[in-house]
Amino acid sequence: MPSKLIVGCSPPKHDLIPPLLPCISSQSIKDLIMEKQSINSPYVTVEKTVRLSPADFRCIDNALRYVDKHYAEKISADSLSLEVGLSKDKLQAGLQRCTGKTLHKYIQEVRMTKAKELLITTNDPLKSVADASGYANESHFCKVFKKIHLISPVQYRFQQIV
Repeated sequence: MPSKLIVGCSPPKHDLIPPLLPCISSQSIKDLIMEKQSINSPYVTVEKTVRLSPADFRCIDNALRYVDKHYAEKISADSLSLEVGLSKDKLQAGLQRCTGKTLHKYIQEVRMTKAKELLITTNDPLKSVADASGYANESHFCKVFKKIHLISPVQYRFQQIV
């Protein structure tokens, strides 16, 4: 059986002293890097750092403005990075740094803000509110709304009227 390459720990000095951290294979480290997660231990630290220039921050500002204006359209990290001329990694890292949220969460927040506004100011059916808020599916819209606000869109609308 071929030996497995172990990265990040050394064998214990004495058989009675167990290693402080389970050994991590090189494939596990690659997986962590791909998932943009980090592990910290006395033996190994894996973290992806993205440096952002002032020009990158202007692009991130443009991305936020784009989302605020085009929230009803389908927006992905790939399409947005092409739109603003920034790599996907820099875009995602910069959005996280500037807003404290992932791109997905930021888009969701913008859409939910618009949905709440429409629920209060119109009598449009939920399908129309969902469409205008960027959700192609009324059922998914209702599920996301309830998960975030802990009440359904219908209940929210009713509470705002009363």
